[in-house]
Amino acid sequence: MGRQRTQPRCARCRLLDTDCVCALLWPVASRTRVVLVPHVREWRQPSNTGRLAVLGLWNSELAVWGRRAPRLDPSLLLREGETHLLLHPSEGARPIEPIEGRVRLLVPDGSWRRAGRIARRLAALPGVQPVRVDVGPHARLRRAPSPDKVHTAAAIAAALEALGDVDAAAALRASSAAMIARQLSARSSTP
Repeated sequence: MGRQRTQPRCARCRLLDTDCVCALLWPVASRTRVVLVPHVREWRQPSNTGRLAVLGLWNSELAVWGRRAPRLDPSLLLREGETHLLLHPSEGARPIEPIEGRVRLLVPDGSWRRAGRIARRLAALPGVQPVRVDVGPHARLRRAPSPDKVHTAAAIAAALEALGDVDAAAALRASSAAMIARQLSARSSTP
């Protein structure tokens, strides 16, 4: 028996062509600059919801982390004149609150263990403030270690809303809900 052929995937959102959500991803402007810092293995996963922030927010950035990615100097993620917030539910992170001025939201993304490692490295940078969000019930694609842990798009949307970017938060929630619904539907129809 030969190798099973994989179904074609969208090069942009990484979902199966039949489940593609790209038509729902109209880039939205936000005052907050979201910098997604995914582990290289997470970035390749079709279930990666952080990708939706990069695709759906005009002023987002991507900085892939990990051994198989080009070497990343974390200090290059910082910009003078901006408040740097690190979005991760680590110990010592305070609840996110509205902030005056320009905000750069650093978002580690990966398995909980990998994201924690990335968060520790980013938290060590000068001027980076660890913050967390409180998110209510939401759909899940993966098992979380505790109920207060959420997928990346849900955390980013909650942070954007707390920072006053309500339209960007709503757009991200809508695209992530569609992505999750399509993936869960595909999983339930798989023999």
